[in-house]
Amino acid sequence: MINLDSPAKLALKNLEYLAGILLFIPEPENILLLGTGGGSLVHFLCFHYPNSHLSAVDIDADLVKIMHQKMLLPKANSLLAYVIDDADHYLRTCTKRFDLILVDIFAGTQSPGWLLELPSMSQFYTLLSDQGAIAYNLLIESEHSFQLFHRYLKQVFNHKSLLFPVGGFDNTVAYGLRYQTAQRDMPWYTQQALTLGESHDIDYMAVLSAIYDANSTTKLGLI
Repeated sequence: MINLDSPAKLALKNLEYLAGILLFIPEPENILLLGTGGGSLVHFLCFHYPNSHLSAVDIDADLVKIMHQKMLLPKANSLLAYVIDDADHYLRTCTKRFDLILVDIFAGTQSPGWLLELPSMSQFYTLLSDQGAIAYNLLIESEHSFQLFHRYLKQVFNHKSLLFPVGGFDNTVAYGLRYQTAQRDMPWYTQQALTLGESHDIDYMAVLSAIYDANSTTKLGLI
């Protein structure tokens, strides 16, 4: 989905929760987006981070072409590259490093199996810069697969991770941070949510509340 009247405003709650990772890292200079979807995230990132380099990867060349024809995607330029490739293949062959990786890809109605496995997660970690982080938009039907993913996430990111549901949706959002931030308390994050929320037109306080409800206060202090 995309808000045609205001393309830079995220049209879905799960995408707003995905963007919540921006509360925890410095302003990213190099961004990787896996899955262009309706173009909402591309517009959002280009609008709010106009000086950042964005690589948007999607396997569906026809969809990307149609979205360009309908002028629903920003045109490629020196800071915005569209890559037509299978995300798994791109991940295994990419040599760049990113400050932010957003994962918004699905196989049918579920997150693809390879995405949930340890080798893929480890490869994501190697692609992150020292101030980087990854955010996953997930749909996982199997409880076994979900528990394995959560275990791998904590293992790869040395417990600097968060996982929480999106209220009213079946989606779960997960964050993994390579960025070694100083320990911060909830008042700091509250102020960050208010400041960034006003700029991004997102209720980041709702995102913080969802994170707080699903993770211990000690865990929040780690990031």
